[in-house]
Amino acid sequence: MPARNDFVDPRVGLCAECRHADIVRSPRSTFYRCRLSFTDPRFPKYPALPVVACIGFEPQNGARGVQPHETD
Repeated sequence: MPARNDFVDPRVGLCAECRHADIVRSPRSTFYRCRLSFTDPRFPKYPALPVVACIGFEPQNGARGVQPHETD
């Protein structure tokens, strides 16, 4: 289950609102882990932040959306 709370840092980019992201906290750091990396090698386990475009992004509400900077 993802670790969530009321504060999500928008500076991390799309991962802050993605349903596939887990927030992993330690006493000194916070990491965003992509659960898509467990089954698809195209996705890094811990992506470099901020993530500004991602083909796997799905908002928390479950609706798929077109991402900024994404082209056909």
